[in-house]
Amino acid sequence: MTAAQRMLENARDARIIALDIVPGAVPIETYRFPERCLMLFGAEGPGLSEKALELADDVVYISQFGSVRSINAGAAAAVSMHCWIAQHAAVRA
Repeated sequence: MTAAQRMLENARDARIIALDIVPGAVPIETYRFPERCLMLFGAEGPGLSEKALELADDVVYISQFGSVRSINAGAAAAVSMHCWIAQHAAVRA
């Protein structure tokens, strides 16, 4: 099996996590990210498409203060990946 085939096989086992502020989404502070996951981020403002939300196994939102509905996709990715690392990475002293 080639490296590309192994990567594809690993991706098939991953859960799809959509990050968007929509009804039914759970707050990132209480969400337990699966070890194998693929995170989807939408465009700032419109968010993810309905199809992307339908395909997602879980939908998570990043808590914000004020009337802001969205944050930059790069910032959302950084916050989300930090949460994943905090839950799954081994601490090194």
